[in-house]
Amino acid sequence: MPRKRKAWSKTVEEHGVAVRVYERAAGGVLCREWRDGAGGKDRKSLGHRDRALAEQQARQLARRLAELRHAGHLGPVTLGQVLRFYREHRLPLLSPKRQQNARTAERLLRAHLGDGFVLEHLGQSHVDAYVAARKAGGLQPERKGSRREAGVRAGTIAQDLRWLSAVCNWGHTYRVGGKRLLAENPLRGLAWPEEVNPRRPVASEARYRRTLQYADAVDPRGRLACILSLARYTGRRENAICQLRARDVLRTRDQILSALATSGQDERLADFMPHGAIYWRPDADKRSYEEITAVSGAARAALEAYLKAHPRVGDAPLFPAARDDARAIAKDVASRLLVEAERRAKLPKLDRGRFHPYRRLFAVEGKHLPDVDVAKAAGWRDLRTMKQAYQQPDPATVLRVIETVGGGHTPDTPSSASAEQSSA
Repeated sequence: MPRKRKAWSKTVEEHGVAVRVYERAAGGVLCREWRDGAGGKDRKSLGHRDRALAEQQARQLARRLAELRHAGHLGPVTLGQVLRFYREHRLPLLSPKRQQNARTAERLLRAHLGDGFVLEHLGQSHVDAYVAARKAGGLQPERKGSRREAGVRAGTIAQDLRWLSAVCNWGHTYRVGGKRLLAENPLRGLAWPEEVNPRRPVASEARYRRTLQYADAVDPRGRLACILSLARYTGRRENAICQLRARDVLRTRDQILSALATSGQDERLADFMPHGAIYWRPDADKRSYEEITAVSGAARAALEAYLKAHPRVGDAPLFPAARDDARAIAKDVASRLLVEAERRAKLPKLDRGRFHPYRRLFAVEGKHLPDVDVAKAAGWRDLRTMKQAYQQPDPATVLRVIETVGGGHTPDTPSSASAEQSSA
């Protein structure tokens, strides 16, 4: 007896929407079906027997249904749907480092909430549960060769949730079929923990001098010594320093005048750059700012010593990679060299700090100077960030405050409170 021919069936999926095309009977007319958000089915005969055409029609239908769903016309918008749109349209525009951080936060949130979680249902209880899971250590990013920790601090958790809030804000502006992907940011009005005692170590001059003694032993090419000196004397981020080109170091007045003219700045600024300047390129800046700033005598001396021993010209990286002279040294490599120099110097490791503590040192040392000038020198555009995250109290100034305000009154000089009582 001949074997009965099996009816053909195929399911296609586009952006989370699945449509099945199939034969009612082997060789019969083709049909299609899809499930709505309520669990029901929508079936329809296609009126032909062309399987390739049926598959094409199914994909077109799935795309249309996905657009309707994302626009809010067809069921609720889920976390997985928003993240797929974000990965496709927004993530590629971020810097590599921010892309890496975004992927880590995405994996954690998807593991906790699930792709099918309806974002409009997000409430305080969900945020609290995520916070508890992260603090307990039950929810951690996958890292090869790393041990599981007991948990993370509030600041790390806040970064995850701030990223999700940024994604939702983006979803509120992104339109599908003329309608917003998200009607609103569901995190708005919800609370999550912020770091009460942030770890923002400040380096010292003694640490700098001690580390510098071992820099050339760790990196005989002189890169670490010069990078460390520029971090100390310019207050710039390590990535901006590592990405410098030889032509960015403006050693003569003519070079400074040319750079100022090219960037549309007042050429008279060259009068205030007696030791030279550095052109900070926008493609190496965290916020893509372009600046030309003067350098100090100490920074100029470090640059001269480095360039004398290791000449670099033109568009060549000022600090080349070890195996590729045409590429700049990666900031992670420079950080590892710094850690090794500190280890050889027998200095304790600053928790959560490598080059950045020298940026904070620059800000602290400039507290007595106008904020706008300190910000200009080291590349800050947000004075609030500079003052809150970088300009930390220093013990000498704190002691002076205590002695002036808390212990500055003598028996012969009544305090302001006593004076008020006497006048009353």
